Amino acid sequence: MLRLTPPLLRRIPCLLVLCGWLLACAPTLDWREVDVGPQTRVQLPCRPEHAERSLVLDGAPMRAGMWVCDAGGLSWSVTVLDVSDPTRMTTVLREARLGLVTRLQGSEDSTQPVRIAGMTPNEESRRIVIVGPSGAGRPARAEAVFAARGLQAFQLVVMAQRGASSKWAESADEFLRSVRWPH
Repeated sequence: MLRLTPPLLRRIPCLLVLCGWLLACAPTLDWREVDVGPQTRVQLPCRPEHAERSLVLDGAPMRAGMWVCDAGGLSWSVTVLDVSDPTRMTTVLREARLGLVTRLQGSEDSTQPVRIAGMTPNEESRRIVIVGPSGAGRPARAEAVFAARGLQAFQLVVMAQRGASSKWAESADEFLRSVRWPH
């Protein structure tokens, strides 16, 4: 049986403050490196769930591997599409980008070419910002990167709801720049 003596009683408030401080300092984003394909690693701020399914882009079915998680009031995802014909890559990247904008019921606020060390150059490799109406679970803002490497198309997306932390852009940038391929 624990006996609460006066010296022990005086320490309880300190222990409670210490426990509260430790809980308050627990990181919202717990970054980890995740393998998302052959020789492809991405930093994600949470433990992702993985799923595979078949999608139709550019009129042809293709395998899509997806890694998804939620942390810090944001949704984070990586999708890897296996493209069988290299001549279709440009169209697949464009359709993936336009499909995301449509699914989010938003519009492209900005778009810029993206360069990642080790990527296969493609005119549709882009970093975009999507803005749209929030509500009914739809994001108010999303940022995404579309890039190719060999016969794989990559889509990285981070979505924020209205009211998300104003500092989310820094974490989104870290995620969207985290793709690593050997040179």
